[in-house]
Amino acid sequence: MDRPSPALRYFRASDLLLERVEPTWWGAVVTDSRFPAIHDLNYARVDHVQPDLTMAEVLRTLLPALEASGALHIHMVCFEPEGTATLLADAERRGHPISWDQVLEFRGPPIDNPGLHRVDEIPPGEDRVWEILRRAYVEFDLHDTRVQDELLEWVRTVLRPTGRRFFVVEGPAGVQGVGSLDIRDGVAYVDDIVTFPEERGRGVATAIVIRIVQEAIRANAESIFLLADAPAAVRLYRRLGFAETGRIASTLAPREHTTAPRP
Repeated sequence: MDRPSPALRYFRASDLLLERVEPTWWGAVVTDSRFPAIHDLNYARVDHVQPDLTMAEVLRTLLPALEASGALHIHMVCFEPEGTATLLADAERRGHPISWDQVLEFRGPPIDNPGLHRVDEIPPGEDRVWEILRRAYVEFDLHDTRVQDELLEWVRTVLRPTGRRFFVVEGPAGVQGVGSLDIRDGVAYVDDIVTFPEERGRGVATAIVIRIVQEAIRANAESIFLLADAPAAVRLYRRLGFAETGRIASTLAPREHTTAPRP
C-alpha cells in the first residue's frame, strides 16, 4: 500500500487521542462519547480509493458506534474522493450534503515576517486562550454554544496537554488574530487561523502563518499542511509557500434521520 498522505497521517494520529477507533477494510470508525456534538470526533474515515464502497456498507459500522457515543450527526470524510465516487453519490442521493477542503502543503521556501506584526505564543498556563478561541469559533460561523463548549473541552483536556500550541497578534485594543500548530506523527497541522473582523486586510493572518511555519520547521516536522476552502484563503497560503496537493470530501447529516441498513 502507498505511504499515506501527510493529512491522513496526521488525522490517523489525532484519532488515537479519542475513545474508540474501530478499523475497517475501508478505513476506520472513530467515536468519543465525551464530545457527542462534535461531528469531527465521531465519524467514518475513508482512507483510500474504494470505487465500489457504498454508504450502506459504511453505515453498518458507523451507526451503531454513533449510537453508543451519543453522537448527533452522521459524518464521513474521504481522503481520496476521486476514488470514492460511488460512496459520495450515494450520500448525495440520501440528502447528505458534501463539502470540500483543499489540502495545501508547505513547499517553501521559508519566508520572514515582514515586520508588520509581532506574533506571540500563548503559554500553556494562560486561560485567556479559551476566550480567544470562542471568538474564533464565531468567525468560523459556529454559533452553537454546546458545540463551542465541547470544542473548548476537547482542546483543554486532550489537545493542549499533548502539544497543541497557540499564537496571537495583539494590538492596543486586544487580540487581532489567532492560529494554532499541532504536530502528530511528524506532520504539522496549521489550524484555527482567524483574523478578527476589525483587523482584516492588515497582514495579521500572514504574520501568524509565517510564525507557525517557522515553529514547525524548528520542531523538525517532516511535512506541514493546512485545509482551506475559501478562494481568498487559498490565494494567501499560496503566496506563503503552500501548494495544493489534493482535496478532502466530507458529508454531514443529522443522525436521527438515518436508519441502519439491514445486515
